[in-house]
Amino acid sequence: MPDNIEKKFKEAENFFSNKNYERTISVYNDILKENSNFVPALNNIAQAYEYLNNLEEAEKNYKKCVSLKPNEIIFMNNLSNVYMKQNDYNQALPLLEKSFEKNQNQIKIIHLTIMCLISLGMRKKVEQFSIKVLEIYPNDRLINNLCGRNLINLNKHREGLEFLKKGTGFIEFNNKKINLISH
Repeated sequence: MPDNIEKKFKEAENFFSNKNYERTISVYNDILKENSNFVPALNNIAQAYEYLNNLEEAEKNYKKCVSLKPNEIIFMNNLSNVYMKQNDYNQALPLLEKSFEKNQNQIKIIHLTIMCLISLGMRKKVEQFSIKVLEIYPNDRLINNLCGRNLINLNKHREGLEFLKKGTGFIEFNNKKINLISH
């Protein structure tokens, strides 16, 4: 990285760390005037816009990052996160699935994928995906909880309650009787 760009980049990072997002964007835009495809600047502009809750501009910049570096998980995850904030689950889901394919050790992406599938009403796919990821993370409370609730919605009450028990710890089974335990 040339010295002048490195200096501007550090300046922009300083503005970002001090939560001066407008100035951050301005300095990164100066960098982009010299190198319009400088992905770290594009990503950081998108993050600043996201902090300013300007999700349209964040989306635009994250999309450019993904188009320039289509196999970079961080950019897929950032863009999918913006889509989730916009309740645009149809756009988020393919990115989440691709990110998970590339690296299955992303618990936040797993959680978001399940929530995305639930929001899209894809109950069977929630069941399949949840059971698959519970092989990797058998004790994850949120996955167990979401899987259990989903199974109950599929009228698989017994299986659903088993997962809820793992997820919440508030369900007790005695023979054929179910006791809900509250604090």
